[in-house]
Amino acid sequence: MTSFVIYEGPSLIDGMPIVAIAQVDSGNRKTGNMVQTWILRSDIDPITASRTGADSSICGDCPHKGKPNNNAKGWATDRTCYVNLLFAPNRVYKSYKRGIYSTMQGHDNIRAIGLLRGVRLGSYGDPMAVPSYVWESLCSGAEYVTAYTHQNNTMPHLVMTSADSLAQADSAWSNGQRTFRVIASLDSIVKGKEVLCPASEEAGARVQCASCKLCGGASVKGKSVAIVAHGASKRKAKALVV
Repeated sequence: MTSFVIYEGPSLIDGMPIVAIAQVDSGNRKTGNMVQTWILRSDIDPITASRTGADSSICGDCPHKGKPNNNAKGWATDRTCYVNLLFAPNRVYKSYKRGIYSTMQGHDNIRAIGLLRGVRLGSYGDPMAVPSYVWESLCSGAEYVTAYTHQNNTMPHLVMTSADSLAQADSAWSNGQRTFRVIASLDSIVKGKEVLCPASEEAGARVQCASCKLCGGASVKGKSVAIVAHGASKRKAKALVV
């Protein structure tokens, strides 16, 4: 087995049922071979959850999740999240519903999944939806961690605060938090405070996250990170950031 259920229970965001699944081997070309973690509604497939707004359980108030609609298929209107729900999230959900993933419980067992590996919290979904003890166990023996949240950041030592405006970034910086900020153009980078994501197209995509390791919260000594809005909905995403 290379994928494991590490949490099943209520979302800390709205109390609805969710599941967190850790995938040990990953062929993600941007991040490199890290432990990927998928946070999903356990009772609704990711596409339906997006379309109906049920993804608030795992995305909270993230502005990139779009607006619920009454369409018979597809996802939320004006969704700008870079994660394509048709691919990994949908496949992981279907595999979970088939019952092919073993459940790992207890600190030692969950710790073993991330031991001496890179761990990515929230390959899809916001880490704040899951109790912190799960992530503390998974990351306790990890080589490095990458993580982001649009919610109130209760684990700033591990998790970057996602910012969509300079005001949001300033607020986080004043609280000693490191940020990952989506910007409209390179001119928006705050010199002395931020660096351009080395894995971005504008930086030449010269390194993978597994080599960069900058996005690990306040435990990483370095500047905050900024990235120009990208992906299939980058025009819409640029309209959201200021």
